[in-house]
This record gives sequence, C-alpha cells and structure tokens, in this order.
Amino acid sequence: MKKLLNYLLGYVIISIKGEGVERFLNIALQRGMNLWDIKRKKDGTVQAQVHLSAIKPLRHVARKSRCSFRIVGRAGLPFQLKSVKKRKSMVVGGILFLAGLYVLSSFVFFIDVTSQEPIKNVSSETVKRLAREKGVVVGRPKWLMDFTDTEKYLMNQMPQLSWVNVSAQGTKVEIEIVEKVLPEPGEKDKTPGNVVAFKDGVVTEILVMRGQARVASGDTVSKGEVLISGLILPLAGEAAPPSSSPSPDTEPELVRADGIVRAKVWYRGYGECPIVEKEEKLTGKSTRSVTLKWGDRQFGLWGDKESPYPLGTEKITSKKINWPGAKGSPLEIIITTYGEGKITEKNWGAEGAKSQAVQKALLTIQQRIPPQAQIVNQEVKPLDEGGDVVKRVFVVIETEEEIGKFLAIE
Repeated sequence: MKKLLNYLLGYVIISIKGEGVERFLNIALQRGMNLWDIKRKKDGTVQAQVHLSAIKPLRHVARKSRCSFRIVGRAGLPFQLKSVKKRKSMVVGGILFLAGLYVLSSFVFFIDVTSQEPIKNVSSETVKRLAREKGVVVGRPKWLMDFTDTEKYLMNQMPQLSWVNVSAQGTKVEIEIVEKVLPEPGEKDKTPGNVVAFKDGVVTEILVMRGQARVASGDTVSKGEVLISGLILPLAGEAAPPSSSPSPDTEPELVRADGIVRAKVWYRGYGECPIVEKEEKLTGKSTRSVTLKWGDRQFGLWGDKESPYPLGTEKITSKKINWPGAKGSPLEIIITTYGEGKITEKNWGAEGAKSQAVQKALLTIQQRIPPQAQIVNQEVKPLDEGGDVVKRVFVVIETEEEIGKFLAIE
C-alpha cells in the first residue's frame, strides 16, 4: 500500500550534500516530512526519496542546516501523466485496444468435452446439449455462466458419469468427464493366482485364508517369491505335514490365493549436511517487464530487458490473445518477473549438521515406507569421511508390514 501511495502521489530522488546532512535529516523528520531509501554515496553525498509535495518545505530545512540538495530523479503517476499529455491519441488507442481485448476475452467462443480415457458410453454432443440447457453456450459472457450448477445438472442427467468438471480457459470452456467403469460380476473371485512378495523381508507372521503356504515364519523371502500358492497340491495323507508328497490319486486345484503375510523390512537412507551451509534466498525485492510479441517480433512496453539483480530468479508468464474463429493468434503478452536473491551462510555446528543430515536421510526413507507399516527400530551410523566440513550419516529403519500382493496365474 505504501508503494502504491508513493506511486500515485509521485516522488523525487534528491541528492543532499553539505556538512550538516544529519541535521538536515533530523529537522525534516521532526517536521513530519517522510524520507525513505536513505543511502550514503561514495562521494560523501546522501541520496533519499521524498514526496513531490515536500520539495518546497525542504528548501527552508536546507537553509537552516546549511546544506543543499538537488533533484536527480522523478517517479510516479504525476510525472507519467505529464509525458502522456503530449501523446493523447496513442494513450486513447492503447486504452481502447486493451478494453477490446478484455471484452473479447470475457466471451466464450469454444466448448470442448475431454476425458483422460476414451469416451465409450456417452456422447460429446449430448454433454454439450445438456450444458447449453444451463446456459453454457458459444457467444455468451463467462460471468453469466454458473459452472457449479452445470456440473450438478450433468451428474443428475447422466448417471453414466462419475465425475464432471467445467472450467474456463481464456475464451474456451472445457468440460472434463470421467465415466463409471463397473467390473464384471464375479470376475475377480474366479481369477486364480498366487500371493507373492513385492519386497524383500523376513517373514514374522503368515495367515492363509485360501491356497497353500509356501513359506513359514522366520523365512527370508525375496521380491517376486510366492508366499501363498494358488496351486493346491493334494497331500498323500489327511494328517500329513505340508512337506509331504502329493497323492497320485487326486488332481491339483487352482484357486485364488488369499491371506496375510507380515514381515520385517529394512529401509536404508543416506544424508549429509555441511557445517557451514551457503544458501541463495530471495530478499523479497522484485521488478517486472512487459513485452508484446507479434509473430517473430517483440516490443518492450516497460521494464528491464534483463534482470537488474546479480543473483535471483526469473519467472516468465505469457498469455496468447485468441481471436474469434482463429485457430491460433500471433499476438502474445509476455510478463517477466525478476526476483532479487542473496547468498546467506548458516553455521549449523557439528551436532546441528549431524541432526540435519539425519533428517534428510529420514526424509528419503519415509517416502518409501507405506502408511500402514509399523516402525520397529531405527539405527544411525555416522560416516567419518569429511567430518570437519560435512557431516554424513547412514540411517537404517526396521519395519514390520504386510508384503504380500495378489498376482494372477497366466
């Protein structure tokens, strides 16, 4: 708000010199004059910014403090308006051009029906027809359309849909739909298959609901190994142990294996952190430049062509102006935002750097641990290499979790 107020009122940049510069500033502040961005230059002068209305009172302050000042720069709306008065026709044309673009961009010229999967059970024309009944039509302003009400209406009128989203992108309205996909009845229950391990571990518990166990508690299993088989081999005797040979009088049976297999799983992660860490951070200062692109030619409207900061970020956003009935428009507005950055140093200390390294290692591990896993043990192993400059650690987490998943038998 302060920056906006300063821009509207207009301000000047003054250069103050003399022996009583400090007295000049103190008297000005005592009299309620607002000076900001006060900087001392190498030549001994002091530069500051002040409102345009304060220039006349500052002359009395300068005489009283035996200093002198001169205006070295002007900024703000009053000065811009003064230069604009000489080019009234260009300003009026620019305003009319922007107003025309705004009016045209407020109307809808295209309506598309999209889906991430191929549309099978509904028709795009049916979706558009129902949308037209709620006012989503070509040639109508977007502010007169209720997209939320249109989404509810489409869901009620078309039970084949499970999700609808209506949104506007420039002059185009996009209706995104998702169809309901119902599995065939009983198809899942009839598919024979095994329960296999989808990661390495040591089995701690196994509960067979259907099928035949291939491992026992305490066994080490590898990824892809069969835990509960869907191929049931008949045993030679009723009370025979699982390791008994199959009976020659009966045939094996294929079923859909089901059960719970829990195992101990180990996750390993590496982390490091320098004791003195340098980081580039944004200061919050930024500036913008606006460029008008017409085909292959670019015209700078205002702002710097390159970043005025030695360090920082650069963000480019562009918006194409679509004309009615045109497939593509050569007119594009490019806005470039430059953010100032600076290098900061943070001394973590030996223990602090070690703690940060552990946190980084844990972060890489936690991304791989499923939510239902139970953490049993955690071990931190420091690495001595580079201990005076960088702290490195190796973290091992032991969990107990379910490792079985169904895999159909081909």
